[in-house]
Amino acid sequence: MWSLYKLRRFKSLAIALALASALLYLTTYNQQFIIKNFGYLAESLRGVTEVRMATMRQNLSFFTNISTGVIPPEADAKAAEEIYHRYGSELQVICPESKRLGNKEDGGWDVCLYSAYKPHKECLVYSFGINNDWSFDDSVVSTYNCTVRAFDPSMKDPDHRRGPNIWFYKQGISGSDFVNDRGWQLRTLESYVRLFNDSEKMIDYLKIDVEYSEWSSLEAILNSTVLSRVKQFGLETHTREISKKASTVADFVYYTGLLRRLQDAGFYRWYWHFNHFGNFVSKNSNRKLTCCFEMVFLNVNIPYVAS
Repeated sequence: MWSLYKLRRFKSLAIALALASALLYLTTYNQQFIIKNFGYLAESLRGVTEVRMATMRQNLSFFTNISTGVIPPEADAKAAEEIYHRYGSELQVICPESKRLGNKEDGGWDVCLYSAYKPHKECLVYSFGINNDWSFDDSVVSTYNCTVRAFDPSMKDPDHRRGPNIWFYKQGISGSDFVNDRGWQLRTLESYVRLFNDSEKMIDYLKIDVEYSEWSSLEAILNSTVLSRVKQFGLETHTREISKKASTVADFVYYTGLLRRLQDAGFYRWYWHFNHFGNFVSKNSNRKLTCCFEMVFLNVNIPYVAS
C-alpha cells in the first residue's frame, strides 16, 4: 500500500512538473513573440511601466451613428459635396487628453496625450509642409524632445539642421518618387523612411499639409505598410477650390474613398476643424464652405500602454 501511495504521488508530481514546464515554454514563447512583433513599440515607449497586448481599440470610446462617407452612383455634385463635408466633419473617437503644439491658429497641431499616444523618449515626427512656420516643430522638440524630420520644397532654405533635434529637407511628399517641373524632389513616405533608416521605428506623429498633394501622397501611404508604424496622423485636406476650381462628383468620390480606406486601416478621427483661410462660396450648392479641413487621426491598432 505504501509503495502504491508513493507511486501515485510520483505520478502527480510528474504531471505538475510537466504542466509547469509547458507553461514556462508558452510564457517564454509569448515573450519572444511580443519582442519579435512589437519590439519597435517597446523601444519607442521606453520608460513606461506596463505594456499590455490589448490594443488601443479596446481602451478608447468611439462615436456611434456616424455617416459612412459612401457617395451613391446617382449622386450629383451638390449631394456628393454634402456627403464629403459631413463625413470630414464628424468625430469618430474620443481622446481624453490632448494639447495643441505650436500656433493656436494655422500652423499649430493638436496632439493626443492619452496612453500610448503620448510622445516618449526618442519620439519621432515626420512633418511635411512647413511654409516657414516652425511653431509646431519647435514645440514638439521643446516639449517632448522628439526628433523631427521637416520637409518643404517650396521654401528657399537649403537642407540644414535647424537645431539639435530638427532636420530640414528641401524635398516634398507625393504619390511616387520623381522630380517635378519646378525642380522639386518628391518622394513617398515609404521611400523617406527607408532613406533615413526609420523603417523599424515608430513615427509618433505624422503631419501632412501640402496644398492638395496630400491625396496622391495618402493613396501611396495606404498602398504601403508604413501606417502600421504611425501613432497619430495630422492631415490637412484640400479640395480643388483651393485652386479656384469646382470639385466634381469624381473628386468627392476620390476624397471620401481615401478617408474611408484610412478608417479601414485603423485610423479614427478624434479632432478636426475648418481652416477659415480657405472659405469660398460653392458653385455646386451656393453654400459658404471651406476648401480645407485640419484632421487628426489615432491609430487604434497599436498596443495599449498604461504609464
